[in-house]
Amino acid sequence: MQSSSSSSLPFVSYSRGQNGEVLPEDPDEIPDSKEDGLDRWKFAMTIRFLNGEDEDFDYEEVDKNGEWDLIERKEEEDRWFDEEEPEWDGKDAEDVKSGETGIQDY
Repeated sequence: MQSSSSSSLPFVSYSRGQNGEVLPEDPDEIPDSKEDGLDRWKFAMTIRFLNGEDEDFDYEEVDKNGEWDLIERKEEEDRWFDEEEPEWDGKDAEDVKSGETGIQDY
């Protein structure tokens, strides 16, 4: 049996028949429809890309591009703000404000 991808993906594998055709390992490996086959192919190609195995893509150009770092920092900042509890949320009973609010209520 030959692997069509790295050994970290045992489910993406194939074996060859006598005439060199690719044989499914198991009847479950046969897609139910074209859409299912396309979804499986897209998944396999995504994993291949993420593992750095796409020979047509220049990974080094992306790794050295500082623009992507800005996006990552922005996402980290957004996560921090999402997780941060505001100090003024009023959950502390001692911090309950009373008296004038500064808003005119006629």
